[in-house]
Amino acid sequence: MKVTTVLQIYKRPEYLKEQIQAVVSQTVKSDKIIVVHNEGDVKFDYPDNVELIYANPNLKFHLRFAIGLLADTEYVSFLDDDTIPQPRWYENCVETIKRHDCLCVTNGRLFIPPNQWAAPGWGNPSSGEILVDFGGHAWFLRQENLKYMWYDKIYEYKNGEDIMLSANLQIHGNIPTYAPPHPPTDRDMWGSDPEKAMKYGSDKVAHWLVQPTHNQERFELINKYVEKGWKLVNGN
Repeated sequence: MKVTTVLQIYKRPEYLKEQIQAVVSQTVKSDKIIVVHNEGDVKFDYPDNVELIYANPNLKFHLRFAIGLLADTEYVSFLDDDTIPQPRWYENCVETIKRHDCLCVTNGRLFIPPNQWAAPGWGNPSSGEILVDFGGHAWFLRQENLKYMWYDKIYEYKNGEDIMLSANLQIHGNIPTYAPPHPPTDRDMWGSDPEKAMKYGSDKVAHWLVQPTHNQERFELINKYVEKGWKLVNGN
């Protein structure tokens, strides 16, 4: 079993060392760790198996998933820069994928039209896995399934890579998205430390706070993919 982990940083390099340590501490080890840094350089200490990719100009959120196409491992993991995976997260994802051949996410989304969603995962813990429409913060899947994301063009370059990933995996590969178990009594299985995820993801550089059109763009993308054949869990 081999895993490539792809991390991305932009304006939160202060969390990178902690994040790399969390990846190194997984019960399922990464054969390679790739750090994608948008807009320039950053200085930090990193293990020997970390590779750096500098994206200048800033290619935002989608580039990391294109880089994952080049991985030569069975699995590929992607982590937002506000996400600190707990020690058994990768193990949890592998076991969930064995049951469902799915995309795993730590912060799921179940769309409730016209403009709401429920969020299974670290925000709403559950002892069982939950089928969701899409999700964010952490993604884990078989590398061979990542190709389905790219069977269609990008409709919004500054938003919605998580929607594009889940929608195209389902439309073109019949690959569902699940939030694996986040047992209330065993946080070691969780995809992120919830307190840190809330703190790190709600700072002054958070895209969803800085960009006032963020949510509206996402609702429009959801409708776009539904028109193209994406079947939402609640059938809407």
